Amino acid sequence: MKTTKLSLSAAPVQPARAPRRLWRAASVLVIALAATQLQGCFVLGLGAVGTTAYVATDRRTAGSILEDNTIQLKADNRISSALGGYANVRAVSYNQQVLLVGQVPTEAAKKEAGEVVRGVPNVKAVLNEIDVGPISDLNRSATDTLITTKVRARLIDAHDIFGNAFKVTTSNSVVYLMGIVTQREANRAVQIARETTGVSKVVTMFNIISEQQLQQIQNPQKTDAPPPEPRGNNPA
Repeated sequence: MKTTKLSLSAAPVQPARAPRRLWRAASVLVIALAATQLQGCFVLGLGAVGTTAYVATDRRTAGSILEDNTIQLKADNRISSALGGYANVRAVSYNQQVLLVGQVPTEAAKKEAGEVVRGVPNVKAVLNEIDVGPISDLNRSATDTLITTKVRARLIDAHDIFGNAFKVTTSNSVVYLMGIVTQREANRAVQIARETTGVSKVVTMFNIISEQQLQQIQNPQKTDAPPPEPRGNNPA
């Protein structure tokens, strides 16, 4: 597996231990609820109670978070309209980059899903990781949810990175990592995910930033610098 290598000169500022433990408990609870709730109901609940909490630690701006939520809803609706009930596809948007995972019956359907999502306003990049084949059963979905939970918990437990800077998605035992992170944080997160039981592969879709840019994000009152642009899709 390939990992993008960029230089890094300093380590990011670490959060206090108490907030780390609090966020670990909250994050694991949110992920665990996903395994027991219907998808539509879970999305509504997360939008109501989860977004406000994560704005405080998310490295995206509040406007970017709102835009990502809008992109996901539009992408899911367009995919559903285009492919109907013959597909099981979901869109995950982070900093206007969209990851597509799930299953469709044909290569043509996979291509169509990517095209309709690229047409959603404000989408900057699309990583189409949809599998061509049968729709996953409940056991496969439960296994993927468990892997996501374990990776997320291990990222939050790590004391040398800030786990809430990463968005974790799992499909068919492949873990996808997204986030606005330094190269050191990216490398460490990939290592953690690779060493998690059940993970077959790690794919990254990071926005790599410098330490200076990280400080600007953490102290927005000192700068009006926009969020970093996508740096491409990096299989790890």
